Amino acid sequence: MYAMLLAGLAVMMSLVIILVVGVKQYQAQTQKAIGIARALKRSSIATKDDWLWWRVGSSTNSHHTFIKIQVSPQHKKQKLFYSPHTKKFLKNNQLGKTYQLTDNVHYSAKTGFYYHAQSNAPADGKWPAARYDVWVELNGAINLLWLLIRLIILITLLFLVLGTWLIYLLARRLNRPLVQLTEASKRTNRDISKTYQNQLPIPASPQEVHDLSVEFNRLLKSLSDQAQADRQFVSNASHELKTPIAAIRGHVSLIQRRGEQHPEIIPTSLAYIDEESERMQRLIESLLRLSHANQLELTTAVIDVSQLVHQVVQSAQTSMPRTIDVHVQAHVSAETNGDAVRQILNSLMANANKYSPADTTMTVSLTADTKNFTLTVADEGCGIEDSQKSQVFNRFYRAKSVRDQIEGNGLGLAIVQQLVNLAQGQITVEDNQPQGTRFIVTLPRLKPVQQDSEKFSN
Repeated sequence: MYAMLLAGLAVMMSLVIILVVGVKQYQAQTQKAIGIARALKRSSIATKDDWLWWRVGSSTNSHHTFIKIQVSPQHKKQKLFYSPHTKKFLKNNQLGKTYQLTDNVHYSAKTGFYYHAQSNAPADGKWPAARYDVWVELNGAINLLWLLIRLIILITLLFLVLGTWLIYLLARRLNRPLVQLTEASKRTNRDISKTYQNQLPIPASPQEVHDLSVEFNRLLKSLSDQAQADRQFVSNASHELKTPIAAIRGHVSLIQRRGEQHPEIIPTSLAYIDEESERMQRLIESLLRLSHANQLELTTAVIDVSQLVHQVVQSAQTSMPRTIDVHVQAHVSAETNGDAVRQILNSLMANANKYSPADTTMTVSLTADTKNFTLTVADEGCGIEDSQKSQVFNRFYRAKSVRDQIEGNGLGLAIVQQLVNLAQGQITVEDNQPQGTRFIVTLPRLKPVQQDSEKFSN
């Protein structure tokens, strides 16, 4: 393709050069013929002596320029004057077949191409009427043009061959890093483990391929992290499901072995089975919510956030026997997804209720400025260590201090963070004073840019 482009460019340049040179040569010859005819007219040649004096003072080449003067004195015989070789030129034109190409350009089989200019001088009392004919050969200009064409063709072919060779070398040099990158990508794609741990080679040049390799490696790193997170997620989910299943199977086995002989163990075992199956149900529902949250697209509408917060708090108080302080800025409206805001607030309040004593106070607040509104849920529980705050939104993560004391699966905050991200907001965790934890969610009051996924309506 590059060779064809180069050839086309060379041919175009050659045509332009040939056209310009040809036009300039033609203009030069025509101006020469017209100039000689005008000079003859100004000289007022009437006699042979006038004609000889004009020829002596003229630098006209008689081998390529032919002049015929026809003087018509009143009541006298017509006089004809010819420059050297003109009679032979005119005779050859009569013998050969002549073609008129334009008004002034002619072609003769004997003499070739020539330009004819004519000038007439009327009688003015002092000088007789005269007619001046000038023929200028164009063969020299045409031969020069043909020579130029042959040279240009030769140079173009040489340029095309050398250019194609240079383009091949340059393309090979430029494509070598791309070929290496492609081969490395194929090897990574054939990796059946799909860990994406292999890094692609990063060439120093060209810069575009270097940048592309860097971005590919970033993508592989992201895929590797995601694959690791997915494997960890599957491992954690399997572990969380394995525990209640093992308990259920243990009690089923116990009933099968001892139930007939010791019927008193059946109610206790059934209670354990019911408890563990309920735990499994909650875990599966949380997994489904998390999976669903990863595919949502939040549709938005203008809602009264202040009213929504009051409704959520009032509904939650029936299942949370504790004091809940509410500080809500009035008349806060936003173009957002009401169901997402409701679920975020419900989950944060449920989390605060779970990890703080029943005799402590939970605080829910809503503030807003022109761009964002902020939800804050604070509890007076044991708090979260600084080293663990960055991990609390990880799936299945639970702090060591509460892992064996409070039941949970570690998915609630992961779902909250996913919903906040979909709403194009931010969530942070801070220490509450004098003790406890504060979760702060900041969401935009204007409609966020939509994400590519499934619809989730208000």
